[in-house]
Amino acid sequence: FDESSLTGESDPIYKRPGDHVTSGTTSIDAVVQYRATKDFEHSTLSNILTMLERSLSKKPKIEQLANRLSEYFSTVILLLALATFLVWWFWPHSFETAFMVGISVIVIACPCALALATPVATLVGLGQGAKRGILFKEAAQLETLAQTDTLVLDKTGTITEGRPQVVTAQWYVDDARKETLQLQLQALLNASKHPVAVGVSEYLDVEAPLAALPILDEVRQITAKGMVARCEARMLSGGSAALMREQGVMPADESEHTLFYFAVGDELIARFELSDQPKADAAEVIRALTHSGIDVMMLTGDHEAAARRVAREVGIEHFHASLTPEAKADMIAQMQSDGHKVVMAGDGVNDILALAQAEIGIAMGNGSDIAIDVSDVVLMNDSLSALEEAFRIGRATFGLVKQNLGLSLVYNAITIPLAMAGYVIPLVAAISMSLSSLLVVGNSMRISWKWKQR
Repeated sequence: FDESSLTGESDPIYKRPGDHVTSGTTSIDAVVQYRATKDFEHSTLSNILTMLERSLSKKPKIEQLANRLSEYFSTVILLLALATFLVWWFWPHSFETAFMVGISVIVIACPCALALATPVATLVGLGQGAKRGILFKEAAQLETLAQTDTLVLDKTGTITEGRPQVVTAQWYVDDARKETLQLQLQALLNASKHPVAVGVSEYLDVEAPLAALPILDEVRQITAKGMVARCEARMLSGGSAALMREQGVMPADESEHTLFYFAVGDELIARFELSDQPKADAAEVIRALTHSGIDVMMLTGDHEAAARRVAREVGIEHFHASLTPEAKADMIAQMQSDGHKVVMAGDGVNDILALAQAEIGIAMGNGSDIAIDVSDVVLMNDSLSALEEAFRIGRATFGLVKQNLGLSLVYNAITIPLAMAGYVIPLVAAISMSLSSLLVVGNSMRISWKWKQR
């Protein structure tokens, strides 16, 4: 399938029976029979179109400033034109000459270029983002991205592939008990879609044929810790070391891998080590963002050793581990109180508080629905390269806006005095005004030309 219209990724994606097919994509080499699971109003393509429409509703601060300048500018020009007319009429000159000079001042100083300086560049920036699978919910986020100095990344699913695989499994019970307890663990894991739970579940499916699973009661998800349930009057718990300690179990958590524990009551039953590899482009993207002046930090709920390993592999100097969702949001709030503009990128339910707290929340394409809902920018492509592209588009767009405003002000500073001095006739003034507008539009289109050459 060609998904470039959504993700910006040119390589085809291979699908098997049972895989999801997204609206807006194209089958390259086969006739496909599929079943629609959503109507168009709730489809991916419809959501993208809705985001693009909404993105133009909230204008960047610099555009709001330009619009206010345009309003005052028009009043000032009318007063200048009137003053010029009166001076030329009483100098003395003929009424016709004074009238022509006054008209030239009005025509040559039309605020079109000033009014076009921001919206044209913004529209081009939003379009370039959409072509690359980067969806901005508001145009104002382009300006915020350009001014950002701190990027906070989640670990699992953002920096890493989000597909942890079991590398070591230890059972602390004999084989007679293991068979029954393994079925209970599989039933518990089926209640979660967390990548770690999925990784352990896939490992158990391979290790032992799937038999009839027991029915669990009182199943509860504990955000950033794991899950608990009751089976035959016994409490089952599966998740992090923090959850184990809450259940009265004291596990050893010295490992550079992600750890998953399974306990029944206060008895530790099993321990799994999982390895989740960083994305192929993670180190390169983080290095590029750091060189561009952005401080990259990792906040994760995983334990210290696993977080340190990933941070070392991708080149992140600052990280914090064993954080709850509330702690992540609090750390971002502290950075903001210190004067930093913070962007948060994540994909899970445990990231939603941090995504909402940051100036801009960026949801990865494989993120949960609630993470996508609370975020400000959605990356249809899961690669971190798309994150770097988002920053580049924001900076390029904001740079063009400032250039356009500068060109408009320089144009008016040169041409208005010439018109007031009588050196410009109305015809030349009209041509000059049109050329100034075309100059602003052409300068804005440089984003498109620049990205086509890449």
